[in-house]
Amino acid sequence: MFSKRDRQDKQGGQNIMRKTQNVKRKKKKKGFSLIESLLCMSLFLFITIASLEFFSSTRTHFFKLKTAEETNTAAFSALDKMRIDCLDGGLGLIIPIEQGILEGISEKNSDLIILSREMEIPPLNDLVAGQTRIQLESTKNMKKGKQLVFFDSNKGEIHSISSVGQHSIVLSSPLNSPFLKEKTSMLLLRKITLFFDNENQIIRRKVNASPSQPLLEEVASFNFEYDKNSNLVTLRLSLKTKKEKEYEITVFPKNTAMAALH
Repeated sequence: MFSKRDRQDKQGGQNIMRKTQNVKRKKKKKGFSLIESLLCMSLFLFITIASLEFFSSTRTHFFKLKTAEETNTAAFSALDKMRIDCLDGGLGLIIPIEQGILEGISEKNSDLIILSREMEIPPLNDLVAGQTRIQLESTKNMKKGKQLVFFDSNKGEIHSISSVGQHSIVLSSPLNSPFLKEKTSMLLLRKITLFFDNENQIIRRKVNASPSQPLLEEVASFNFEYDKNSNLVTLRLSLKTKKEKEYEITVFPKNTAMAALH
């Protein structure tokens, strides 16, 4: 049997052992060792570098897709604009086209020319052969360089505007034939010219006599075909960034088709 003092000594020893173990645990909980810290930092650095590399690769891929999408959008937008222009070819000009005075859609010097009616202008007086000054009630929308077509049931002719006054215009060339006021139609034409600026690699669009405007840049090639028999206009283009891909659209201008049926 243990005496009371022995039990107290034993209990005191156990308490000392518990305190020692607690102190050791506390020491262990104070932080990481140097090796553990270096391993953690290395792992963190590896994850960070991998994340940055992934982000950079994803960002590059995103901008490539974005550029490709913008390129496609620009090409299709330009084709759609030219499609709308072609659909307007011959609009309001059925009689002059039938008479062979003009063509709704034509090609000249590698340019695609599209004519349509901008407005009808009633003549104030009979017109005589050799006349150059035309009296008008209003010269609104009249500008130098625009074209006018004069026609009746038997004949017609086209002239450009040389100058514009307050109530009259002057033609760049005299009338070849007389035209009676009651039987004559006088139309102001809207002329759209589409052509390829090969030097600057740009498709340009020109309205009447105004300066041409860029329709699409960075173009590698642009060509068109107008088949009068089938009345189809085919437009093709390729871009410098995608020379292997050709964008194409075919248009059926209904106004020129209607003129051919009459």
